[in-house]
Amino acid sequence: MLTKAKKLIALAASATLMLSACLRLPPTEATIPTVGTARDNGAGRTLIVMLPGMGDRAKSFVSEEFFDIAQERGYDTIAVDAHLGYYRERSLVSRLQEDVIEPAQAQGYDNIWLLGISMGGFGALYYAQARPDDIAGLILLAPWLGGDEIVNDILAAESLGTWTPGEQDFPTHEIDVWRWLQAETSDPHGKPIVLAYGNSDRLAGAYSPLLERIPDANVYTRNGGHKWTTWRPLWTQIAGSFKTQAAP
Repeated sequence: MLTKAKKLIALAASATLMLSACLRLPPTEATIPTVGTARDNGAGRTLIVMLPGMGDRAKSFVSEEFFDIAQERGYDTIAVDAHLGYYRERSLVSRLQEDVIEPAQAQGYDNIWLLGISMGGFGALYYAQARPDDIAGLILLAPWLGGDEIVNDILAAESLGTWTPGEQDFPTHEIDVWRWLQAETSDPHGKPIVLAYGNSDRLAGAYSPLLERIPDANVYTRNGGHKWTTWRPLWTQIAGSFKTQAAP
């Protein structure tokens, strides 16, 4: 278990990472680019929509074998080139909805999961709280869960269930995500959430409020840090035991 000091250091490092990546951003596009295609008839199939982390792009899921791992187990995959620009413009939800989710639904998919890594994990959560009826569940690999201030405030609370932002001036989108997590993880029929991370991940200190509320069977850990060499075997493990959860 991380000490309070280590948690604060980890969260400060995550904020520095987010700020450093703001210096140069690729342009956003009217239609968000994707890698992979949905089937002409997706009825009865599971589609996993993948969102990359900071500094990665959709093609990273191909080069890091995430597509191969999924497809070997019978899941269809689309990776979305959701870089930081879409978050800064607050256009991520609309682009995902119009360019990815709605076309997949029109092709027959009714079992759509979002998989997000790091910043993409926050993106998956933000989409879920905005349009919960569009998705079946979430797979979060080392997710970034907000800035230092809101995470530290939640860690200081008695529990996630009792936390309230009060009069604190936290970003609205971060409050929205944590409020959704409060409600969803307390609902026996809430969306399933799979959480996976390396034990030495710099963001791991933020996960304790969720670990108290997510079933143990939905939590995957291994030795390693915030990098693909940790995430790839975690995804292999998740994909191999995911069948019953992912079944429509």
